Amino acid sequence: MGISSLFAGRTSAPSHLQDAVAEYHRLRRIRLRLNNELASRLPRDVLDEGAKKIGIFKRGKLVFECEDQLAVLMDYCLYDVYRRGRNAIDRYLCESPPDPDSDEMACLNAMQNATFTLLVVRDIEPGAGCYVQNLFTEETRLLIDMGLSQTARPGLVLATRIMEFDDYITTGGAALPLSVLDADKLEQWQQKLRTGVHVERYDPAPLIRQAIRQGASEQVRFSDTDQEDRFDAEDFTPSPRTHPDRRKRTGAKSKTSANRRCRCGSGKMYKNCCGKK
Repeated sequence: MGISSLFAGRTSAPSHLQDAVAEYHRLRRIRLRLNNELASRLPRDVLDEGAKKIGIFKRGKLVFECEDQLAVLMDYCLYDVYRRGRNAIDRYLCESPPDPDSDEMACLNAMQNATFTLLVVRDIEPGAGCYVQNLFTEETRLLIDMGLSQTARPGLVLATRIMEFDDYITTGGAALPLSVLDADKLEQWQQKLRTGVHVERYDPAPLIRQAIRQGASEQVRFSDTDQEDRFDAEDFTPSPRTHPDRRKRTGAKSKTSANRRCRCGSGKMYKNCCGKK
């Protein structure tokens, strides 16, 4: 989608907003490639540990209630499972450091400093995203997300990882919508966040686990309507040892193309696997 089409129907768009959207699109594909490269390096024990912590590891297997939980699991394992004091992003920077002035390094720096928090939508910016308030810091920022610019409404609460750029923020790729919460429920979620953020290494597993139990992962929000920012099953296919248990499915609508490999890791086309009647 071209930049001009994002603002079709408007007499003008602020130059800083156009610049932010242009930068977002330039960096988006780099972040997608990095996500899949990092995910492909995750060992079995990291996947198992992450799945246990967010509540999708049962009887020795990964058990996905819906296919979008794969993206939630990958996001958690990349950022929140550590080995020798380093997560997947830290290890990549040590093993394969890019040019310090490259866009790849800009993306990795943003990923390395990403935080998991609760956001509430305050206003919609058509064709770009929405203005959100961080419920911990109370700061309001522009969140660039084309899908949310079309589907979100003020009051929507998201449990998500955010990456900071100069003029905007963006999600890490899998935002869990908690719907529009009443004041009491919102305070409960904020309290859960506050109990952990003061530690040096905040673990969002309790928030993610509760969100999954409440069905949020069946409505995972990706950062564009064409869902290009999600983890790509063609770049990350779990080995047979990490094959998730497909016995439990809720009937959530699939977003996988029928002619692409199934996200479950079977190696089959989706239409001949989880999409088979």
